[in-house]
Amino acid sequence: MPGRPNILFIFTDQQRLSAAGAYGETPCRTPAIDRLAGQGTLFENAYTVYPVCSPARGTIMTGVYPHTHGITSNIHEVGCSVHELQDRPTLLPRRLQAAGYATGYTGKWHLGTDRPSTFEGGNRPSLPSTVGFEGQDFPGHGGDGKGYSAYRKWAAQKGYAHKLKPWAEPTRKVRAGVGVLDLPLEATVPYYLVDMTIELIERFRARNTPFFIALNFWGPHTPYYATQEFVDLYRDVEIPPWPNYEWPSRETPGPHHLKIHWDKESLSWADWAVWIRYYYARMSMIDSQIGRLQDYLSQQGLLDDTAVIFTADHGETSGSHGGLLDKGWHHFEETHRIPFVVRLPGGAGAGARRAEFVSLADVYPTVLDLAGADWDREQVHGRSLVPLIRGEAREWRDAVVTEFLGLGNVGTCMKTIRMGNLKYGCNMSWPDELYDLDTDPHEMVNRIDDPGCADALEQLRDRLEQWMTETRDPALRMFQWRRRKSLD
Repeated sequence: MPGRPNILFIFTDQQRLSAAGAYGETPCRTPAIDRLAGQGTLFENAYTVYPVCSPARGTIMTGVYPHTHGITSNIHEVGCSVHELQDRPTLLPRRLQAAGYATGYTGKWHLGTDRPSTFEGGNRPSLPSTVGFEGQDFPGHGGDGKGYSAYRKWAAQKGYAHKLKPWAEPTRKVRAGVGVLDLPLEATVPYYLVDMTIELIERFRARNTPFFIALNFWGPHTPYYATQEFVDLYRDVEIPPWPNYEWPSRETPGPHHLKIHWDKESLSWADWAVWIRYYYARMSMIDSQIGRLQDYLSQQGLLDDTAVIFTADHGETSGSHGGLLDKGWHHFEETHRIPFVVRLPGGAGAGARRAEFVSLADVYPTVLDLAGADWDREQVHGRSLVPLIRGEAREWRDAVVTEFLGLGNVGTCMKTIRMGNLKYGCNMSWPDELYDLDTDPHEMVNRIDDPGCADALEQLRDRLEQWMTETRDPALRMFQWRRRKSLD
C-alpha cells in the first residue's frame, strides 16, 4: 500500500554499549552503526526486558514482558514456561500481514526448534515459517550459525568451509570460543545473513508490497570468531580495564556469584584484554555487513522508503564487576542497558539523542505504528517510539524495568527498576540492591542500607509494585508479602 514504509529490524546478540561507537568513547569501531545513529535517533537510556536471549526475543514477537508471554528462560531449560513460541493472530508477523505487509526473517531464532518439547505437556515446534515469516528457519540457539546446512551449502558454493586458524595469542583463552576465521569476509555467517536479507528484499520488491524484514545476527555473542582483518584492527589497540574491574565480586554477597569466572584469580587483565579485542573484532565484522546493507539500500533508492530499527537483545559483562562472565544474575548496566537507534524515512529525529527511558518492549508497537497496523494498547507493555521521535509525545514513562527469572536450568526472581538516576534491584531471595548512577555510574556501592536513601528506596519499591500491578506480574503477591515482612 502506498505511503507506508518498508521496515528493517536489525538485531544483534549480546552487544554491550561499549561495542557501539555512537554511545561514547570506546576502542570498538562501528562506523555503520554510527552512521545510522547520525541519520536517526539514538536512545541513550534503552533497557532490555530480560538479559537473556529467548525471553527478550519473545518480547519482540509479542510486545509483552516474559512473565506474560511465558518464555521465562532460554527455551528447553527448566524454568521456561513456554518452550516454543506458539502462532496466534497477535504475534508481530501476523499483525503485519493483516496490515498488508510481507514479512521476512533470517538469522538467530531461539524461540523454538524443529522437534517437540522434551517436557511433558510441551508445545508444538516453532520456527519462523510456522508463525508467518518467509526466509530461513534456523531452529534453536545456533551458536554462531556455522552448523546449519543452508550456510554450509552457501559457503561450499564459494569454495569454503568453516575453519579456524591456530591460536597464536600470547595469553590464555578466558574461555572456549574465540579465534581467527580461516575464511575471507565474503564466506562468513554475517555476510551470508546480509545476502539472505537482500534476497528477501528483492523478492518482496517484485511483489510491489511493503515489507518487514528481521535480520538477526549471531553475535557478538560467543564464539568470538572474526576474520584476520578485523582481529588485526585491534592488534595494537589498548583495551583499558573496566572502571569496576577491581570490584570485590567474591567478597560481595549476591546472586552475581553464579557468574564470577571460575578461575578469576588466575586471570590477568592482559587475558581479559585479548578476549575483549576478539569481542570487538566480531562486532566490527558484523558492523561491516550492516554497512553493506545500508549501501545496498542507498544504491537501490530504498533508504527514503525504509525505516530502520537497530537494537540488541541484551549486553555482556566480559570481565566487568570483578570478573563476571556472560549475563544474568545481577542488575548491572553492562547487560541491562542496550544500544537502540531508529531511523525514520523523511529524516525525522535525524542526529537526535534522547534521554527518555526506552524498553525493548517498545519495538513491537513501534513497528506496528510505522506499518499503520493495529495492536491492543491495553495488553501490550511497550509504547510506540514514533511520537517521541517526532516530538509529538506529551508525556513519557518515568521508569523502566528489567526482569530476570533464571538461566541455565536454575530459577530465581529478580526485578530491576530505574527511575531518574536511581536503580533498585529486588532479589527476592537475596538482600536487595540500590545504586545511584549519578554518583556511582559503575555500580560499585550498594546503598540499600543507607538511611539517607530510605525515602527514595520506598518510592522505587512503590513504583515497581505499581508496574507489577499494571503488567499483571504473577510475582506481585510475593513482592508485597516480602515488603510487609521487611516492615515487621
